[in-house]
Amino acid sequence: MTLVRAPDTVELLEALAQHLADLGLARYAPNGIYVGEGLPAVFFGQLPDKPDTAILLNSYNDDRTRDAATPDYYVQLRFRAAGRDSRAVNRLADSVFRAFDDRLHERSNTVWAGVNILSCIRHITGPIAPDVNNRYTRPDSYTITTNPGATP
Repeated sequence: MTLVRAPDTVELLEALAQHLADLGLARYAPNGIYVGEGLPAVFFGQLPDKPDTAILLNSYNDDRTRDAATPDYYVQLRFRAAGRDSRAVNRLADSVFRAFDDRLHERSNTVWAGVNILSCIRHITGPIAPDVNNRYTRPDSYTITTNPGATP
């Protein structure tokens, strides 16, 4: 069932997490408990120390000034990859970008876990940097526009 109102921040981030899992790019456990390594684990708010490969989702703005019916959400995806090779985190972040880009250009509207998505555009590719355990991280920011009244 799709929403007929704009999603709140939690609904949008959970839909994004589920979408990453549905695309086979990440593991999403709503309770935040992951066992072992494998696909990147999705977290909200703060990255725990383990697992090594992870994606953190945070929303930093909900802009409805252009059009209240199709709000823009600004979301940061912070990628972390195991190992000391900086290329691994770039590959991870770029694989998410390519999947979003491919899926959204197939049609003008799509649904992520019940949330109608009009567009998803990466507007910032952040610099890579090691964390305290020398695993590389990279923050990318996306603008996600929802269209709650649309029927894909």
